[in-house]
Amino acid sequence: MLIKILGTIDLLAILSLILVEYLPHGLIIIMAVYLMVKGIFFGLTGSFISLVDSLAGFYLVAASYGFYHWIISIILVIFLLQKAIISIFS
Repeated sequence: MLIKILGTIDLLAILSLILVEYLPHGLIIIMAVYLMVKGIFFGLTGSFISLVDSLAGFYLVAASYGFYHWIISIILVIFLLQKAIISIFS
């Protein structure tokens, strides 16, 4: 059940990355902190791929301040989307 909840929150993080220019700054930072904490927590348990979540969180913070590139955003959205879908349907 926890995995499905994390997958659903990942979908919200994806939306915040896609809509970074239109959402409130505070909401973007909350989603970025979520991704960073989740990535570090699961990364410390041995899942190297979860560290990419932390990188996505740092990128989301940078994007909220206007430092983003559409190619990196698309790559991260695809990566997070496949993880979210697998989490929700597993």
